[in-house]
Amino acid sequence: MSDKTGVIVKIQRELFYVNDGKTVIPSKARGNFRNKKITPVVGDKVDIIVENDLGYIVNIHPRSVLLHRPEISNIDKCFVLSSIKSPNINLLLLDKYLLMIEKNGMDCVIVFNKSDLIDEKEREFYKNIYSNIGYKVIFNSNVDKNSNEILKNEFTNHISCVIGPSGAGKSSTLKKIFPNENFVSGEISNKTKRGKQTTRHIEIKMVAENTYVLDTPGFSSFDLKFIEDKSEIKDNFVEFRKNSNKCKFNNCNHINEPNCEIKRLVQEKVISESRYNNYLKIIEEYESIRRY
Repeated sequence: MSDKTGVIVKIQRELFYVNDGKTVIPSKARGNFRNKKITPVVGDKVDIIVENDLGYIVNIHPRSVLLHRPEISNIDKCFVLSSIKSPNINLLLLDKYLLMIEKNGMDCVIVFNKSDLIDEKEREFYKNIYSNIGYKVIFNSNVDKNSNEILKNEFTNHISCVIGPSGAGKSSTLKKIFPNENFVSGEISNKTKRGKQTTRHIEIKMVAENTYVLDTPGFSSFDLKFIEDKSEIKDNFVEFRKNSNKCKFNNCNHINEPNCEIKRLVQEKVISESRYNNYLKIIEEYESIRRY
């Protein structure tokens, strides 16, 4: 029997694979975690006891970050990867991802994939929505080695996760920039134009020294379970947070209140109309969930 400390790098078939820096040890969670309704997740730093080559998780260290859908912890940089075409972009889904990332205080890069399928006018349109409010925006094409290299440099010296909708090309992009790693990719159905969910388990991969990448399953929908209070929605739209101190009311929800600075900025096209409309949709969805 021996005691070790490591990081959960993969979860598959009820086994937690713990990397202690030298080897990866298949492990199980002790029953007391289930009793406490605590579930270990990929990225957790844990203490284990090893018996006959099988580890048993006895302690989970405090988490710096916990993301949902999928649940992953202790990530310091998040890449939101969406295609603009094939399949068409879903800005509401993108804004939900950004809401989650902002709530967790993570560094974020927005990647518009398959950029060879769009013209310069479309590039500028989407870039302006997000770069104008402070997000780093990268246009990537897997037929262009130069754009792959630009994206690759953003991963260096980070523990990163890549999230985004089905069919956006997350796994195929990671295979392009890290060809020695086995990232699973899927094809897009011509009938539905949606990618098949091929990332069957969650796994952190060490792709270079001090550089780790986690690919995640793609989803065409994304719930709001990570929001605990409605005020978190307005507080984590970055352009709202920066300008809400000029609203007439301190608790302005930017919907029906008079003298709302956010609504004024939307009318003057300083704040993107699509972002504001998605904010209203997210509020509506949150309220409908809380009714039941």
